[in-house]
Amino acid sequence: MSGILKVVGVIMVVSASIYGFILCFSIVESVLGSVWAYISLIFAPFVLGIAPWYALFSYGDYVPLLVTYGGIIPGGVMFFIAEKFEK
Repeated sequence: MSGILKVVGVIMVVSASIYGFILCFSIVESVLGSVWAYISLIFAPFVLGIAPWYALFSYGDYVPLLVTYGGIIPGGVMFFIAEKFEK
């Protein structure tokens, strides 16, 4: 049981991270253009951290922030529950 919950938790975190990165990349591309968006891939953690907040304050769009930071919470909870089942 705990192995399944761990796998589900990891899948949730990874999928939220990938989707959040795609959303953040599209925000950077719309603001700076495609050339700078591809250059910003070198600074991926910085872009991933700043772009959702930029979307919230500039466009009023909370979805990138919810996906990027909020997607970690359910996966972490599933992983935490799995750890409790193992003990």
